[in-house]
Amino acid sequence: MKRLVLLGWMLTVALGAGWGQVTSERVRVLYPRPELAAYAERVAREAEAALDLLEPLFGVREGPVVLRINDTVDVFNAYATTVPRRTVELLAPVPAGAVVDLRSPSVSYLLLVHELTHTRQLSFRERPGGQPPLRLGLATELSAPMPPAWFVEGLATFMESRFTPGGRLDWAFTQGLINALLEEDRFPDLAEMSLYTYRDWPSGLTRYLLGVRFVQDLIERRGWDAVLNALREYNTGLVAPPLFAEAWRRANGRALADEWHDWVERERRRTAAYAEAALPRGETVVSGRDPVLSPDGRRLAFVRRSGVWVAARDGSGARRLAPVHPQRLWWGDESTLIYSRYFREGDGVASDVFALDVATGRETRLTRGRHARLAAPGPEGCVYFVRDRAGEAAALGRLCAGRVEEVWRAPGGEHLVGLALSPGGRVALAVAHGGVVDVALLEGGRLRYLAAGPLDVVPPARAPDPCAGGGAELGTGYRRDRYQHLQPTWDGDGALLFLGDEGGVFDLYRMEMPEGRVTRLSATLGGIVGAAAHQGAYVVAELRGQGYGIYPLAPLGEPVRAAAPDAGPGGEACSETMPANWRAPERPLERAPYRPWSSLKPYGWLPTNFSVAANPPYLGLELSVYGLDDSRVYSYRAALGYDPTLAGTSYGAYAYVEAGAGAGVDLVGRTAPLGFTLRGGAWPSRGEVVFGVVPGLASTGFWDRWNWRARFEAGPVWSAAAGWRLSYGGFVRAGREGRDAWGYLTGGGYGGVYGGPGSVWGLAGAAWKWGGRDLALEARFAGGTGTPVPVGAGAVGDAAALEARLRYWTLPRWRTPDGWLALERLTLAPGVHGRYDPAAGALGYGADLGIYADTVLFYMVPLPLGVRAGWDGGWWWRLELGPW
Repeated sequence: MKRLVLLGWMLTVALGAGWGQVTSERVRVLYPRPELAAYAERVAREAEAALDLLEPLFGVREGPVVLRINDTVDVFNAYATTVPRRTVELLAPVPAGAVVDLRSPSVSYLLLVHELTHTRQLSFRERPGGQPPLRLGLATELSAPMPPAWFVEGLATFMESRFTPGGRLDWAFTQGLINALLEEDRFPDLAEMSLYTYRDWPSGLTRYLLGVRFVQDLIERRGWDAVLNALREYNTGLVAPPLFAEAWRRANGRALADEWHDWVERERRRTAAYAEAALPRGETVVSGRDPVLSPDGRRLAFVRRSGVWVAARDGSGARRLAPVHPQRLWWGDESTLIYSRYFREGDGVASDVFALDVATGRETRLTRGRHARLAAPGPEGCVYFVRDRAGEAAALGRLCAGRVEEVWRAPGGEHLVGLALSPGGRVALAVAHGGVVDVALLEGGRLRYLAAGPLDVVPPARAPDPCAGGGAELGTGYRRDRYQHLQPTWDGDGALLFLGDEGGVFDLYRMEMPEGRVTRLSATLGGIVGAAAHQGAYVVAELRGQGYGIYPLAPLGEPVRAAAPDAGPGGEACSETMPANWRAPERPLERAPYRPWSSLKPYGWLPTNFSVAANPPYLGLELSVYGLDDSRVYSYRAALGYDPTLAGTSYGAYAYVEAGAGAGVDLVGRTAPLGFTLRGGAWPSRGEVVFGVVPGLASTGFWDRWNWRARFEAGPVWSAAAGWRLSYGGFVRAGREGRDAWGYLTGGGYGGVYGGPGSVWGLAGAAWKWGGRDLALEARFAGGTGTPVPVGAGAVGDAAALEARLRYWTLPRWRTPDGWLALERLTLAPGVHGRYDPAAGALGYGADLGIYADTVLFYMVPLPLGVRAGWDGGWWWRLELGPW
């Protein structure tokens, strides 16, 4: 026991070691290693500048915002929460490729404006007439009710577009997506836009890119007060929020459905102008993106949602090679594909270089721990890659014969977001700097920018202006005169292809060298998202209403030239331009080691257990108080309960405390690859109350596409019925499983073992899925005389039992007009089981059928409600919540 407690103490110290913090007036920035201190100070200043803009709009200023830098994740992203405190977690500081608008001088500032809008909006709890919100000390009451998905993400994306020169309101990809959806009559309706569980194309993009255009339209025509008034009405629900559409009507006097209809018609007119200017596209050969032609030009490799595929150049004979998603795909030689990709590793997400054998589909990892992105093959079997992390200068690396070396380091403020090498070894880069993205050649250790400046191409229709109409009342904004030249691709050694956004959507351009003459090759409706060239012929992927389509391109061949920057739309309220060397205002900052203790005070309570029976009548209730530090490493739960059916305690009362370091005891705590837990006090166990102190170990993590979860605890406990005994339990589970929002298996499989008190044991068998997403099978084998520690949802407890369930989905898709309540599908789950009791020498068997209504409540709460009935020596039925 002493050794286990000592191990726990060592883990606690190790998990918290190295964290520092930067503190300003309204912000605390936590960073995990000393090298990030300067970056943390910049983040603090940018966050203060963002709050200067946002707080007057919402009138919310409650407590400091915690910004946590997570350098275990190489993916560019961030997320915000108000539980337990207003917190923003920042991941990689720059994207790999064209995954977000890069027209702001500081992409991290754009990201902070977006995420801090979430914290302000979710902290806005005002009601009509200035009524204060009801406060009961609940763990979740710092957060306002969650509005529909299109509003939450659309509002934050509008703010990023309103207060920086970039943002996705007038992003070329946004316009292309809207064009493609309207052209093919696949535009989502208001209910689909509202649901957080919406998964049809364009799934998660819907709430951001379509949401920002709808929010901008509402603000332009109704003003900012219309947004706040709708939120006030939405906050009036006591138990559940009202329909957001009804809150909008009550606040602003017009049905949201009418606002939606008018906006869609305005977008349709804009799309019609693009359709008139677009050239006819070629015949699609395959669906997918990132097309690349083999060195002999006969084969086509590309990427789909299901992974990397290869086919003949005409699309015939397509076959999947591997279920992976590269950042950019290249042929290394006739038999090998080269790329970098993200993968889960431990409790983070890494990026490294891989090679894929086209004949066998075998993947080989070429680098380890290099944070390598945008890998591209060079001459003599070498592979080049980009490394760009927080607190470091961007760098170009090269891997040759297993040896890695740094080729070039970028000046401060420049980020590499594209890479291509010519057959002769010339290095082309897409460089984000000062709010634009330019294509450049790396020559003699220096960059030579090629098409610097915007191209003289006029969009068919004017993009929405974030400062127009009621948007002007929000204060000073910025000109929309930035440009992006992305995805360099060589056409032999003498010409370079790239994507440009000056035409309103991304189109393909070709630059001849050394003359520098630029030719526009495409005029598309949806926009080009990838291109390849071979001996003067071009293959491109275009954004479509169902995803991406690949086809041969008949080049337009229109010469274009660089143009002077446009003055940009907008009046005086939006006439200023953010300078390229933008810095947030200087503010007093304090740098110090991080200490978790000040943030470990309780932040709220929740009911955690409730039981009731009519005969004999009784009521059982448990309440828990939660605590979590700002690093999410340390957490605890203090519980007080009452259950008169429990043996061994006066009046059925009990109390205990659970604490963890890297073990996720808290509602939102973090479970690390190795964590420590400790439970002490009196708690229910197998129908009685036991007293004791039980330490444990917990682990959650990933090996690339595999995941594991494990937990084990053991310690002495005392009960009135049995005296002292050893209490133990645990499980180990691993798999390559995917699950949907309702918890159902959607792909892969899993396996595990578990054990617990009363000689309980089990194998939480395997799971398979086939037939697309419509059919799955799960099986379990378990035994013992008590209740086992569950490996998944539910548990079995006979002497020995084998159970199997088949699961099939149907899609009724009934929704209220704005998505407040939705029935997304019905799940049918027939099952069979057999069991054997050695003590009685009896063999039993049975069959059952479960029918589940997979619903969504309040736009965002997935809830599978089911009834299961069957025969097992007699007929039975029960209600169930959640999958097996």
